Amino acid sequence: MGLQFNSSPRPTVGVEVELQLVDRETRRLVHAAPAILDAFGETDWVKKELLQSTIEINTCVCENTDQVDKDLEEKFKKLRAVTDPMGVALVGAGTHPAALWEDQKVSEDPRYHMLVDRVQWPARRLLIFGLHVHVGVPDPETAISVTNHLEFWLPHLLALSASSPFWEGRDSGLASSRIKIFETLPTAGLPYRHKNWSEFENLVNTLVRAQAIESIREIWWDIRPHPGFGTVEMRVCDALATRVEIVAMAALIQALIVHLQREIQAGHEVPILHPRIVKENRWRAARYSIRGSTIVDEDGRVAPISESLEKLVEDLKPVFDELGSTSQLPRIRQMIREGPSFARQRAVYRETGSLDSVVDYLIKEFEENRPAHV
Repeated sequence: MGLQFNSSPRPTVGVEVELQLVDRETRRLVHAAPAILDAFGETDWVKKELLQSTIEINTCVCENTDQVDKDLEEKFKKLRAVTDPMGVALVGAGTHPAALWEDQKVSEDPRYHMLVDRVQWPARRLLIFGLHVHVGVPDPETAISVTNHLEFWLPHLLALSASSPFWEGRDSGLASSRIKIFETLPTAGLPYRHKNWSEFENLVNTLVRAQAIESIREIWWDIRPHPGFGTVEMRVCDALATRVEIVAMAALIQALIVHLQREIQAGHEVPILHPRIVKENRWRAARYSIRGSTIVDEDGRVAPISESLEKLVEDLKPVFDELGSTSQLPRIRQMIREGPSFARQRAVYRETGSLDSVVDYLIKEFEENRPAHV
């Protein structure tokens, strides 16, 4: 069975944001998603997720990140008009600092209950929150080649978004505990490399026939082709604390995908590493974020993640100009130099010794749309 790829002639961009639903008094997650969804009725921009303490917000298909920003601003405002009277706050972070997965309720959806029944413990503890960015590509072969070459940059994007240092009331010692929790699913983690679209189709069809998955929707790699949308979908990022950071990350991912597509089409040499090296780099990003280094070639040479990101942003500047997202460059550079959310959360905890204070800080950041460096 062939997979229909709905081509995107232009490099459009769309964003899916998973948000935590937090009780303002207890600072713990609350099972408020059903009531929120009931308030909005039938709509495709606010959706349930696996757990009732999560809500997903989807943008429209946007031409540029200015449109993404306006779209999210409007939808976050609509969402808060419902959640604020309920005493529910919204938080953007890869994990909640203190919530327990054992206390969560699975959403009333047969697909989710079948997933939990099949996968068991790894699915039950998926108390994690991410950011997904879709970028349009013109054809399925481009989707495969771009996905293969984006592997090199997955650790850097994870490092820049890392926002999950705490897990069930303890410091995990990681910048991103979310990515380590997520990868325990049987179809999550680093993608497989494919020679062409036909090879990818064959894999999906094999998994469906073997009842390993029901559809391509259950392939949860860090990055994947999305035939229904005609996009490459970046899934490696932790949820980000503020709208300005979400938009900046979307701008970086859009520019990077456009750049790689052009480099591949022009026949230029694009870095690609042995999968075991990519796995090691991904681990380093999860552990150290932008304070770490990655292996950059087969000789074992390493480079600081922050320096690699700074160089990437400089190299991509003409693409940012062309896409109309040059205004995002200062924010991206600030994220690289000052560090992502995990470091800010740890700083608050060091000062206060209170995970409730970390939650209050995350609520404030989301509502003020400003990374509050401490």
